[in-house]
Amino acid sequence: MKVGAFLVWSLIVFAGLLAVPAVSHTNAQTTFSLMASSMAFVGMAIAQFMAARPPVIEPLFGGLDRIYHLHRRIGISVLMLILVHYFLTPDFKGLSFTSGLNQLAASAGKYGFYGLTALLVLSIVKIIPKTRIEIPYHLWRYTHRFIGLLFALVAFHQMFIKRPYDSTALLAVYLNAFAALGILSYAYTQLLPWLRTRCYEVSEVEKHDGATIISARSKGRALRAKPGQFGFLRVLKAGLREPHPFTIADIDGNGTVRFAIKPLGDYTQALRDQIAVGDRLKLEGGYGQFNHRRGAKKQIWLAGGIGVTPFLAMASHLKGDEDQDIHMVYCVRDRKEAIGLETFEAQAEKLGNFSFVLHDSATDGRLDAAKLAAGSVIDPGEADLWFCGPAPLREAIVKGLKELGKKPRRVEFEQFQFR
Repeated sequence: MKVGAFLVWSLIVFAGLLAVPAVSHTNAQTTFSLMASSMAFVGMAIAQFMAARPPVIEPLFGGLDRIYHLHRRIGISVLMLILVHYFLTPDFKGLSFTSGLNQLAASAGKYGFYGLTALLVLSIVKIIPKTRIEIPYHLWRYTHRFIGLLFALVAFHQMFIKRPYDSTALLAVYLNAFAALGILSYAYTQLLPWLRTRCYEVSEVEKHDGATIISARSKGRALRAKPGQFGFLRVLKAGLREPHPFTIADIDGNGTVRFAIKPLGDYTQALRDQIAVGDRLKLEGGYGQFNHRRGAKKQIWLAGGIGVTPFLAMASHLKGDEDQDIHMVYCVRDRKEAIGLETFEAQAEKLGNFSFVLHDSATDGRLDAAKLAAGSVIDPGEADLWFCGPAPLREAIVKGLKELGKKPRRVEFEQFQFR
C-alpha cells in the first residue's frame, strides 16, 4: 500500500475511533451509527480534496491515476457507511443550538443523504444492470459536480444537528476541520478551469490509421509536463468542451505540445472528425508518475497500440547519458497502425543505450512472454518492465514471464481509467 493510501484510510478510521469516547455513553446502536457517519464525512472531505488534483501529493500515491482509483474506493466506502448511519438511527438525548436550527440541520442531512446516495450509485455503476446501457460520460461528469454541494449540506448537518457531545469535543473539532477542507477543495475545483489551464491553438492535425495526432502552440504560459505524463484536454468547440485525459506524446522547448489520440469512443471519434487547425484548446497538466528516470538501470518498455504515447515522449527526450539500458517493444495489430516509428528507429540508431523492436501481430503472431524474452537484448528477470496498453496484454506477459522464471524486478503501469 502506498503511503498516501495508508494516510487516507488512517484518517478515516481515526474519525470512527474519536467517535467512541464522544458517544459511547449513549448506546451501542447510536455509537455504531455515529462512528459510521463520522468516517463517511471524513471520507467525503478527503474525496473532495483529491478531486482538486493537487500535484504535490501525487508522489505519495504513485500518480494521479492511483489517486482517482482510491477516490472511487472511498466513494464506495462512503456509500456503505452512510447507509449504516441511515438504517442504524441514532437514539439519544443530546445538545442542540436551537430547535429551529436543529430542524434545518435535520432537513439538510435528509436531502444530502438522498442526493449523495443517488450520485454515488451513479458514479459507481457504469452500466445499468442486466442491460447494455452505459451511463454516458458527460452525464456522469455533470452530475458528479453536485457532490460538492451535497457535501456542504452534510457539513451543515453535522455541525448544527443535535448531538451527544459539545462543540469542544475532539471529534467535533476533527470533523469541522474536514468540513473546511472539503468545502474549500470543492470551491477550488470549480475554479480549476481558470486557475490551472493553459491556452493553446491547434497548429496541425494528422489523421493516421492508428491515431489522430494533434499539435498545438501555446498562446501564453506553456504547459509544464515531463515526458510520460498526461494532461486534460478541452476543445473550445461545440461538442468537444468536456475535458478528457490524454497522454502527452511530445512537448517541445518552444511550448508546442502533441497528443496522439486513438478514436475508441464517441468523444475521441468526434475529436478526429471535427478538430481543425486554428481551434482553441484548454490544457491542464502534467500529471502522473510514469517516467523512466525513476526506474532501474535496466528497463524493458512494452507498448500496446495507442499505449505507445508515453514512450514516444520519453524516447524522443533520451540523450544517451541516462545511465540506463532500455529495450523497447512496440506491439501493434498491423504495421500501418504504428505511429512514431521514425523517432524510435532514429533514437535506436543514434543511442547506444536504446534498442527498439516493432512487433507486427499480423505477420509475427500474437506477442507472448516467450517471444518478448527471446527478442529482448535485456533479460526481463534483471529489468523493470514499463508497460502501457491493454490490461489483458500486461497480465498475460507478466504471468508468462513468471512461468519462464524471468519475473521482472518491478512492473510499472498506469491505471488509466478515472471513472
